[in-house]
Amino acid sequence: MKKFIVALAFISITFQAKAQEPEVGIIMGTARELLRDDVEGGLIKLKEMGIKYIEGAGSRSMPRAEYKALLDKHGFDVVAGGTSFEMLQHKDSVAKVIENLKFFGAEYAVCYWIPHTDNDFTFEDMKKGIEVFNTAGKQLAEAGISFLYHAHGYEFRPYPGPGTMYDYMMENTDPRYVNIEMDVFWTRNPGQNPAAILRKYPGRFPITHLKDRTKGTIDNLNGRQDKERNVVLGTGDVNIAEVMKAAKEVGVKYHFIEDESSRAAEQLPMHLAFLKSLDYDVKAIETSVEKLHKAMISADTLQLHNLTTEELTYGHSSGTIENRAEFIENILNGNSDFSKIDFQDLSITAKGDVSWARGVMQAEIINADGTINNITLKILYVFAKEGGMWKLLARQAVR
Repeated sequence: MKKFIVALAFISITFQAKAQEPEVGIIMGTARELLRDDVEGGLIKLKEMGIKYIEGAGSRSMPRAEYKALLDKHGFDVVAGGTSFEMLQHKDSVAKVIENLKFFGAEYAVCYWIPHTDNDFTFEDMKKGIEVFNTAGKQLAEAGISFLYHAHGYEFRPYPGPGTMYDYMMENTDPRYVNIEMDVFWTRNPGQNPAAILRKYPGRFPITHLKDRTKGTIDNLNGRQDKERNVVLGTGDVNIAEVMKAAKEVGVKYHFIEDESSRAAEQLPMHLAFLKSLDYDVKAIETSVEKLHKAMISADTLQLHNLTTEELTYGHSSGTIENRAEFIENILNGNSDFSKIDFQDLSITAKGDVSWARGVMQAEIINADGTINNITLKILYVFAKEGGMWKLLARQAVR
């Protein structure tokens, strides 16, 4: 009889800086059509979609006290509010920004633009922006408000120094007082990789704006683009799935969906559905990994068949490659006799009907003479979705 101890310590997804799971909300401009004729009715629709967190500290159509009362009535949490660059240049106007944000209970003040002439954003414009942000950011921080700059892509222009003006900005803004709200569309628009930028500057991005860009769009450094190129999340060229993965790794706290297209009201439920599907896929892959390990320990051949594809290629750290039949047979006859599997540091990426999971396996294998062999392996699993279930397509291990 096969001896086994089911001690599957499963599974904590670890991040470099993870205080909480990022919350998803919207910037209120995305709901402009829903709120146009009936503010409360629009808020009710947003609530029914499951939206709680919002960016936007004020309404253009009603007094702020009346608007705040509606937000409170329906349980909305104002996380951030916008301010202009001009307001940030004077202590008195910064104080007004602080008062309004505190009235709405917001945590963040956001500036969306550094003024410049036409499309000619210069290094001098950037240096002025940095000076204003550091000064105003300190005043805001002293009042308990965190300051964020929302870049639009023109900051990625070259300058007389290493990297781009964006790099110069990140190096010369004080992270105690100035951080970034990454709009992933406007980071992609100048030809950058939003996920890579998140990872390059971990801890500097407490908030993102999520929006996707039509595939085939021509990049530019002007901070401008046709608004109709805002498409449903996951259908464009931003690679939202990888952005969400990187965001978890670096400690993003909030994601706000922004859709500037004329289809924003129709697309909002689709944006939300895509983000939910990412979460569902990750959880489903976690479950498949867990079931696979349990089946390996218990030599459950039925489960091993159900959890693997017919085309399985199973690579061992020794260099041995097994197909599905060989993999299952070696589990069944005890050649691969697992008594314990701990799988840690699981990192999952789902992209369409293919996904991959990396982690570190610490396992006990029972040798033919009954002794225990302890192994530690780095594992890459590749899964394919078949019939709505994630099944193992390939595996490779290295010591």
